[in-house]
Amino acid sequence: MKVVVTGGAGFIGSAVVDGLEIRGDKVSVIDTRGPDPLDLRGEGVLESVVTGDVDVVVHLAATTSVLGSVKDPAGTFEVNVGATTALAEQCRRVGTRRLVFASSNAVVGAGVPAGDLIDERSPLVPLTPYGASKAAAEAVLSAYRHAYDLGTNVLRFTNVYGPGMVGAGKDGAVARLIRGARSGDAFTVYGSGHQVRDYVYLDDVVTTIVAAVDGAVPDGVLTVGSGASVSVLELVDLVRKVTGADLPFRHLPAPAGEMAGVRVDLGRARACGLEPLVMLAEGLRRTWEAPD
Repeated sequence: MKVVVTGGAGFIGSAVVDGLEIRGDKVSVIDTRGPDPLDLRGEGVLESVVTGDVDVVVHLAATTSVLGSVKDPAGTFEVNVGATTALAEQCRRVGTRRLVFASSNAVVGAGVPAGDLIDERSPLVPLTPYGASKAAAEAVLSAYRHAYDLGTNVLRFTNVYGPGMVGAGKDGAVARLIRGARSGDAFTVYGSGHQVRDYVYLDDVVTTIVAAVDGAVPDGVLTVGSGASVSVLELVDLVRKVTGADLPFRHLPAPAGEMAGVRVDLGRARACGLEPLVMLAEGLRRTWEAPD
């Protein structure tokens, strides 16, 4: 199978590329990083890489910073919506049969009351330009799916973590805690720290993406997480136990767009045979012990 992976030099993308190549797929990468940098929005890039012999495109390239999206909403929409639309159109033109898209639970935002479970039917009420950009990109892909019969998988990830995230410069809670454990720097807790999040291990995410590439996941939206949420303060305690570090922390006010709670229902994923295999304590241990 021939697969194009956008963002294929990144934290998730490089693991996906490795997984596909190990089993014998021919993989091309579009990424501004790496030995052969290509910008998804560059002139002629899509036409030269996404050609008629490409079976599936995995679209991971994106602007992912929530705080950055608040500072630069227009730039976020240009990348996350504009480039996604151009990619879907190129897939339509050349007859690519499937596009697998990395979305986020941030599309739900205020659509689910705190404490309730998020699933594929949850109302979309994004709280930030980042969440809105992913929701808009989902709508674009829904249109291409129905109007042009382009197979589309929209994978709504929770917080993805795992080996390589620190070296990749990720700024999520797990990455910042691992950095703090190594440096002794204080960790910033935004808000009370009682807000809960779902953290999903990289290997489980890659397994889901590969299943989507193979057509083993039905078209449409799929929630991808661990199904076991913890509070930010509980996460701090877990990282302390794994690393043996003191991990001092300080509180700052919650930023705009902070979700009070993220708990996900994995019923649809489990119906596809996709069960998360690495729970948080074990995943944190593997992340801590892995070289950057």
